[in-house]
Amino acid sequence: MPEIDYSYETILCNWDVKKEQQKADFIEYIYQCYQPGNHCYTGLWQRFCQEEAGPYCRDLHFERKEALEQFLKANENV
Repeated sequence: MPEIDYSYETILCNWDVKKEQQKADFIEYIYQCYQPGNHCYTGLWQRFCQEEAGPYCRDLHFERKEALEQFLKANENV
């Protein structure tokens, strides 16, 4: 496994200001949605992934898989 360079120089050379701001804005959005009683951001990303993104992505995966199977079956003899 290659060693990852965590030096400030490497981090800042690859820094995408817009992407980092989007990440900060989104976690703030999640905070406002969940309004955690402990007023902490800790665990919000995990909660979002488990309760919203995870189930959505899982369902989307199986929808795509089924669509592909139907497409292949419909085009078997073409």
